[in-house]
Amino acid sequence: MRSTLESVEPTKVRINVVVEPDELRPAIDRTTRRLSREVRVPGFRKGKVPRQVIEARIGREALLAEAIEQEAVPEFYAKAIEELGVTPLSRAQVEPPDYTDGEALEFSATFEVKPELELPPYRGVEVERPELEVTDEHVDAQLERLRDRVAQLEVIGRPLAKDDFAQIDLRATHHTEEIPELTRTDFLYEVGSGTAVPELDTELEGKRKGDILKFNATLPEEAGEGLGGREVTFQVLVKEAKAKVLPKLDDDFAQEASEFDTLDELKADLRQRLEGAAEAQRASELETRVLQTYLDQVEVPLPESMVHDELHYRANRFAQQLGRMGANLEQYLEAIGQTSDDVEADLRAQSERAVKAQLVLEAVAKAEGLEATDEEVDAELRRQAQQVGRSPEEVRKALGDGRVGVIAGDILRSKALAFMVEHAEQRDPAPDDASEPKE
Repeated sequence: MRSTLESVEPTKVRINVVVEPDELRPAIDRTTRRLSREVRVPGFRKGKVPRQVIEARIGREALLAEAIEQEAVPEFYAKAIEELGVTPLSRAQVEPPDYTDGEALEFSATFEVKPELELPPYRGVEVERPELEVTDEHVDAQLERLRDRVAQLEVIGRPLAKDDFAQIDLRATHHTEEIPELTRTDFLYEVGSGTAVPELDTELEGKRKGDILKFNATLPEEAGEGLGGREVTFQVLVKEAKAKVLPKLDDDFAQEASEFDTLDELKADLRQRLEGAAEAQRASELETRVLQTYLDQVEVPLPESMVHDELHYRANRFAQQLGRMGANLEQYLEAIGQTSDDVEADLRAQSERAVKAQLVLEAVAKAEGLEATDEEVDAELRRQAQQVGRSPEEVRKALGDGRVGVIAGDILRSKALAFMVEHAEQRDPAPDDASEPKE
């Protein structure tokens, strides 16, 4: 067998294969044996029909065509791509084989491959250094959140106001039929939280223990199928009115809310945690800036099959996210004021960007001779196994060789990005342009 490779497009190649007659004979023999088991010929048992009878039954040309299409082309196509060292991304389009009985078989196959990239310099990518400052205000905000978590509820005699808590019996009916999903007993409700219907917050403000409320409200579409859009009558008994009492910021609070003895120790720990989160955020933001800056500088031909697969993955993930939110596509589009074409265009743009980043990082890894070692792959498998509570062997078996290869690819691309970040040129941000850490 002889094979040659030629480029058709930046992301497509064609292989040309020539198979000599003696190499083709085993494929014809296998086809003959298979047909002898499938073709019914009176007087012969299945699998015992001689070749001459098979040829007489279906014709020599039909036998050869079957052997070439079903046996020879797949076999020698696989041998050719291995011999040439190419990895198809798409199913091959095989041009009709040129074959004359007794002569060599010739055929060509075209398929997508990853492009060979000539990258501009990826060392010294210039970006603005992310600046995330942890201030006293950030520490104080964390303290307030901690105070809120350990706050006590105390009974009050005054009327209910926003942020107070009402202990209520809530009954919802449609006409005279009770709605179990909305009926609660001893329900502790935060006034102004908006977790029910807006009318409940309005009706509760200014009320006291013992007050009885009755009002109608139209349920939002988020209430679910069969409830959304329905007008419901609510009856509410206010059984108790309570207010949140925040503890005093002192050493006693620190001992109650944490493992520390003093408020100063608690503040120092909160600041250290915020600094750690800010550092992680800075590192992540720096990676994003380096990669985005470099991608804007390079042109990459994108294999459509890779874009298609990435788009399919993102569309499925998007649908799952909508499902977890209890919404469908129509509701989402109405909420954001877009069309399905807008969403699809956005997902495609994201997919193209992701594929471009993948190809660029793989090219950087190849240029720098980076590798994903077996030890690194095993460490990642152990991490994933720990997350799902299974053994690494079980996870490896469940993933299969293909997915384990994906893990190795992820590690390799992460190394390439880390290399680019390490060699990036960071400039100071413009005055008054420092970002704040996410709390």
